[in-house]
Amino acid sequence: MTGLVSVAFRGLAALRRAPAFHPAGVVLRGELRAVADDLPWPSGPAPVVARLSKGAGTPGRLPDALGLAVRIPGAGRDGGPWDILLTTAGRGHLGRMLPRPAAAWTAGAYSSLAPYRRADRLVWLGARASSSQPRVEASLDAARAAGKWEFVLRTGREDGRWCDSAVLTLTETGGAAPAFDPMRNRPGGLEFAPGWLARLRERAYAGSRAGRPS
Repeated sequence: MTGLVSVAFRGLAALRRAPAFHPAGVVLRGELRAVADDLPWPSGPAPVVARLSKGAGTPGRLPDALGLAVRIPGAGRDGGPWDILLTTAGRGHLGRMLPRPAAAWTAGAYSSLAPYRRADRLVWLGARASSSQPRVEASLDAARAAGKWEFVLRTGREDGRWCDSAVLTLTETGGAAPAFDPMRNRPGGLEFAPGWLARLRERAYAGSRAGRPS
C-alpha cells in the first residue's frame, strides 16, 4: 500500500511539475508569537515563511481545500526548521480530520487533519483568521493583494476543545517557497498519529518530492 501511494504522488507531481497537491501559491513572510506553551514554540517572536495555496489548484475564486503552510526556522530537530501544514477542514471530532473546500482564505477553520502525539496525549493544530482580518476571496491574486494577514494558531484536544496557542502575522510577499515537509521537519517529541497514517503520509511526501523537477 505505501509503495502504491508513493508511485501515485510521484506521478502526479511529475505531471504538474510541482507538488502533487497545492501546486501553486503565494509566499508570505512575517513572525510567529506564542501565547501558550502547549506546543514547543520558540520562546520569543520568531521569523517565519508561509505559503497560501489551493489544494486542487482550482482557477480564480472557485472554492478549494485551501492550504496554509508555515516554516519556523531553527524550531525543529537538531536546529532544523519546523514545517506546519494546515488545510481548511470541517469542525468537530470527525470534521477536523477531513479537508473541506472554502470560498475565502479568511473563512472557516484550518486543521492539521491528523493529530500530533506529544508525551501521552494527542494534539491537533489548527488556525483561523483573526476577527479583525477583512474577507479575502479564495484566489491567489486576492491573496497577493491582501497586504497584512493575521492568523490565530490553535490547539485541539481529544475532547474537542480548542485553545489559542500562537499568533501568526504576515506582512511581506514574494521570494521562493521552501519545500515544506511536515514529516521530516518537526520538533523532537512531536510525532504524527496514528502510526499507520503517518507512514502513508511519509510515502506520499516522498513520492511528491521525487516527482518534482530538481
